[in-house]
Amino acid sequence: MARVDAAEDGAGRRLRTAVQSSSPSGRLTETLDLVEETAAVSRSQEQIYATIERLTGLRFGELQALSAVADGAAHYRAVARATGQADPAAEATCAVLERKGLLARHAHPEAARNTGESTLVHVTAAGTVALQQSEALRVRLLDSVLATLDAEDSDRLRSVVGRVNDAAVPPRLPALAGLITGTA
Repeated sequence: MARVDAAEDGAGRRLRTAVQSSSPSGRLTETLDLVEETAAVSRSQEQIYATIERLTGLRFGELQALSAVADGAAHYRAVARATGQADPAAEATCAVLERKGLLARHAHPEAARNTGESTLVHVTAAGTVALQQSEALRVRLLDSVLATLDAEDSDRLRSVVGRVNDAAVPPRLPALAGLITGTA
């Protein structure tokens, strides 16, 4: 695990260095327009999560942490890595989710034999229901947004989002760094 974290930290440093030392492309005006347009998309997404928060009582960070645990992060440090939170924030978020009954603690097998200390977390049945509800709400809210588009605009949106995701997802970050530095 530490080796993976170190590799990810190294890749992140290389990407930051590549971005910091690169020159803007000839399409800077278009890029700045896109920054504004994606900020509007981010605001729309924030509105969706604000609605989910009002309906479920779960903050976005809590949903992220709960999802991370559901996806296998069993310790607050793993939750922090998965969500981009600082370790103390992830620990506090896990504690809140535990108080809400959405996470529960259990001991690592080694700790159970030695100290019995319960430092690992898992999603409870109530946590699973909360995740399912929040996902259903997210889908319904996005569906209502897509309902305002015709089929052609919907297809175009999905195509563009797919292309952006293909270019920007973490496995492609080293390739992005290469594009920025001109070494790809």
